[in-house]
Amino acid sequence: MLREVARGSSGRPRIVALTTGETGPAWTTRALRAGVRAVLPRAAAAEEVVLAIEAVAAGLVVLHPDRVDALRRVQPGQDRSHRAVRESLTARETEVLTMMAEGLGNKRIAARLGISGHTVKFHVASVLGKLSASSRTEAVTIGLREGLIMI
Repeated sequence: MLREVARGSSGRPRIVALTTGETGPAWTTRALRAGVRAVLPRAAAAEEVVLAIEAVAAGLVVLHPDRVDALRRVQPGQDRSHRAVRESLTARETEVLTMMAEGLGNKRIAARLGISGHTVKFHVASVLGKLSASSRTEAVTIGLREGLIMI
C-alpha cells in the first residue's frame, strides 16, 4: 500500500517537501517543476503532513497557505527565473557548463567537442556573463541550483 501511495500512475515517486523558512517563491516554483507535489513548512503539524500525503496519493498538489501567499506576491519579471536563465544559454553553452561541472579544463572540453581552445574560452566567458558568475565554480553552482545541469 505504501509503495502505491508513494508512486503515481506514471511510476515516478511523489514527493512531499518539508522546508525551512529560508525558501522563497523561486525555490517553490523550481520544486514543483522538478516533481515535488506538496510543499509544507518544517513546523507543519503531523496531521497536516498526513493529510498532504493522502492528498498527493489522490493526485493533488498541496501548498501551505504561506507558500501560496508568497507566490502571489511575486511580480512577473521581479526575479530572474531559472527558465529565463535556461533560455539564455545556448545548447553549446549548456554542454560547456556540464563539462565544467565534470572538472574538465578548456583543452579537454575543446578536444571532446572538436572545437578550438579559443572557442571554448569564448563559451566559458559567455556562460559566466549570462549567469552573472565570477568564476567557473560559481557558474557550476548556479547551473546546478537552477537545474540547468545535473552531475
